[in-house]
Amino acid sequence: MKLRAFLLLLGFFGLACWAGAEGNSTPAPIKFASEVAQFASLPAPPPGGVLLVGSSIFKRWTNAVQDLAPLPVTNRAFGGSQTSHQLMFFDQVVPPCQPGLIVWYCGSNDIKGKKGAAGILSRTEEWISQVKKMNPATGVLLVSVMRSPQKRRDGQLEAVDEVNRGYAELSRKRAGIFYVDVNPVLQTPVGDSRNELYVEDGLHLNVEGYHELTSVLKPAIEKHWKKKPIL
Repeated sequence: MKLRAFLLLLGFFGLACWAGAEGNSTPAPIKFASEVAQFASLPAPPPGGVLLVGSSIFKRWTNAVQDLAPLPVTNRAFGGSQTSHQLMFFDQVVPPCQPGLIVWYCGSNDIKGKKGAAGILSRTEEWISQVKKMNPATGVLLVSVMRSPQKRRDGQLEAVDEVNRGYAELSRKRAGIFYVDVNPVLQTPVGDSRNELYVEDGLHLNVEGYHELTSVLKPAIEKHWKKKPIL
């Protein structure tokens, strides 16, 4: 298994660049290649389970398996990733897990990096197409980008809302694609951030924040995950 991970890592280094947002060429981050290569050394989950993919909101959710039990959850998020990186490493992250439902949290880092909503949605739809090409029966649950204190501070709520509207639209127009908005439990009744749910950076959730996330996300997964292995 160590040899396999090493060979995968060498393959990642061979990716000279990736067609990033707005047509720019973005070098494949070495830190992502190393992190994703480590997935190959982990035991493969039983087919047909629930796969978490995306960026640091999921990566830092270290209790996700316990919080979402008894759902058969595997977490393959890697921190700091954008939608372009999920496309870049799709083959290494998704097919080995043979998931029945994929839960997607990505786009927040794109917005932080001032990438446009149209590009984010286009790359997300391209990623969904790869999922459906892999297995048409695999569902995708798109999780709303959080309207975090950091997004408010940086004046990025308009972009967040545009991406979330796009995710909701994708769920309406494509079979097997679903959407869940987690923001209501992370905000006050008047729409302000519940700052007590975030760590100091105003972007990532603390333990209580993950409890609130679980309260919305777990029922959504239970609704859309089909309890049977895929073929």
